[in-house]
Amino acid sequence: MNKKNKHQRWKDDAYDNFEKIRRKYHPKGAVSPSRTSRSRGNELKEEFKCANCGSMVSLNREVSGVNNRNHCPYCLWSRHLDQRKAGDRLATCHSRMEPVGLTVKHTLKRYQAEKQGELMLIHRCAACGKFSINRIAGDDNTILLNDLFLRSQHMPLQLTEQLIRKGILPLEARDITLVQSQLFGWQSILAEFEGAEEARITICETASTEE
Repeated sequence: MNKKNKHQRWKDDAYDNFEKIRRKYHPKGAVSPSRTSRSRGNELKEEFKCANCGSMVSLNREVSGVNNRNHCPYCLWSRHLDQRKAGDRLATCHSRMEPVGLTVKHTLKRYQAEKQGELMLIHRCAACGKFSINRIAGDDNTILLNDLFLRSQHMPLQLTEQLIRKGILPLEARDITLVQSQLFGWQSILAEFEGAEEARITICETASTEE
């Protein structure tokens, strides 16, 4: 009887210790281990510090809307961690990656023409020059994304040609409606056109009165 009680107490203690460890690394409401990253010490992390601006960035999928967070939502810079595909974390470079423009995800469906999908960020590694395209996260700063698109219209020709050779097509000035509708919604586009139409009518009425 005593042996049984002793064995039961050992199992209870082991379970309590396991629960303490589990709660420490996976508190209630936290993301699953597959949505977190591991540091060199193998402890699970739910946020990281941006190598460019120093902001703390959440890895919670409910916040970002993406499976593999790979850039800062506050400055849009990334880090060269992936080698072959998003989330593999096989790169040895680990340098900062600069956002240089926007593109769109192209998908091919059988018996259908090519469809343009969501906006994607174009990053270039500041050390090795590798290009990558990454999904825009739900909490990315839309004003910065729009500013990046506008700046990219003055992209050096050499950089544009390098991207095209890699099969990456940066968005151009003619794509402004696509960009702003995805960033701000169609209502913002309609409001802009309505404002322009009202301004045109006012100008015409003023001109008619002066005549």
